Amino acid sequence: MEKKGEIFNQLAIISDLLENANLESESAIVTFVVEEKEFKKIYEKIIKKINTRLEEPDNAFSVKIGQVNFIFNKSNA
Repeated sequence: MEKKGEIFNQLAIISDLLENANLESESAIVTFVVEEKEFKKIYEKIIKKINTRLEEPDNAFSVKIGQVNFIFNKSNA
C-alpha cells in the first residue's frame, strides 16, 4: 500500500490524538523500530523540516512534538 503524507505532519496528528486521549498519563512515548534505510530517510526528513543540521545518530534519535516523545531506533536485524 502506498503511504502518503509528510511524516512530520503525520507525527503531529498522532501527537494531538495522544494528548487528547481520555486518560491521565505522566508521559507519552512512541517508539518506532525501523530498518537502516528507513531510519536515514526519516532522520533526513525531520532534520530538513526543523531546519537544523546535526550529526546522524548511530542507533536512535528522538523528536518531541507537543507532549509526545517519538523515538526512532534502528533495527538490529
